Amino acid sequence: MKLSPKAAIEVCREAAKRNLWILGIDGGHWFNPGFRPDGSASWTYNKPNDYKSKLTENNKLAIDNIKEDTADGYTAFLVTISKPY
Repeated sequence: MKLSPKAAIEVCREAAKRNLWILGIDGGHWFNPGFRPDGSASWTYNKPNDYKSKLTENNKLAIDNIKEDTADGYTAFLVTISKPY
């Protein structure tokens, strides 16, 4: 699902509340209709061994990335989420 910047940030916040890990954010541009991803606007974080203690920090980094990409002109995002192991 392609998300607006505001919706993508809300997904990251909700994921943190549910103890879900943000694995990646892919930014792109929304054209009516259609989404064009941009490979240079991709953020990925690999889970460290102690990832549960880093979940809040990781999801904040994902939100910061969305805000930076939005400032750079990206208008739509894909958010990849993982359940804890």
